[in-house]
Amino acid sequence: MTPEDVQKLVGEHKIVIFAKGTKEQPMCGFSHRAIQIMSAVGKPFEVVNIFDDETIRPALVEATGWPTTPQVFVGGEMVGGSDIVLEMYESGELQKRVESVFAS
Repeated sequence: MTPEDVQKLVGEHKIVIFAKGTKEQPMCGFSHRAIQIMSAVGKPFEVVNIFDDETIRPALVEATGWPTTPQVFVGGEMVGGSDIVLEMYESGELQKRVESVFAS
């Protein structure tokens, strides 16, 4: 995977989480939290398991400049990791952003 592939994938889906593991089987607590939060928002989302291909993580880091996972993208924009997504969810900002993306 290349940084361009990351951008293409993010552009193809309204919500994407690059995570350790899958939606059904997250492989770290932070990925699990991000997936739970996006599930609670109630809109469809994609999860890309960074362990599926050794080129995903370096491409992701190069594309975003963010060294850790999970990375949550909403409407083509990286909003952050699980801590930031949790704060946004608790304030209601995440739900507003997701609703806006799905309305367009």
